[in-house]
Amino acid sequence: MFEKIYSTLKEEKAVAVIRTKTYDEAKEISIAAINGGMKIIEVTMSVPNAPKLIKELKEEYKDACVGAGTVLSKDAVDQCIENNADFIVSPCFDEEVIVYANQRKVLIIPGLMTMSEVNNAYKLGLRFIKVFPGNVVGKAFIGAAKSIFPDLSIMPTGGVNKDNIGEWIQAGADCSGIGSDLNKIYKSNGTEGVTEYCAEVVAKVKSL
Repeated sequence: MFEKIYSTLKEEKAVAVIRTKTYDEAKEISIAAINGGMKIIEVTMSVPNAPKLIKELKEEYKDACVGAGTVLSKDAVDQCIENNADFIVSPCFDEEVIVYANQRKVLIIPGLMTMSEVNNAYKLGLRFIKVFPGNVVGKAFIGAAKSIFPDLSIMPTGGVNKDNIGEWIQAGADCSGIGSDLNKIYKSNGTEGVTEYCAEVVAKVKSL
């Protein structure tokens, strides 16, 4: 059902995670990331009017794959679907939200940090998960999880940046989410800095 999105995530290998305090900043960073060659954008629901931004990006950038992050409730799942989100990401294992997303036939990628959570997600039919926070769980977790669940795809988020994304991919990550660095670059160098940063990320993952 979700083969096309799986394929995009694995091919692009990098997701721009947008988490800001204002709608305007989130939109500027999203567009700057797309201009830098990032084809996958995850707008977190902590952004004011996040569903509206997801819909706008989907309408303005037809080639972009735009999902929602920090989805914590069934109501939020509904909002994301209503605004054409391509996928849903949550920071934790919440069986109620996962089952509901499955019922609504939208791809959900939960954030996990233990093998028990991975097993529970797998039994619910998920084959794409997020390892979060990546800098706490560590790169070795990916290989360990895949040794038990070889058909599982894994996306680490948290502590991933343009300097170490190659290490995560070499450790077995199918794609990785980059978030906090985008905010830092935006604060110091504006949208041009974000575009340049994302172009470097894209060039690095394509060279692997």
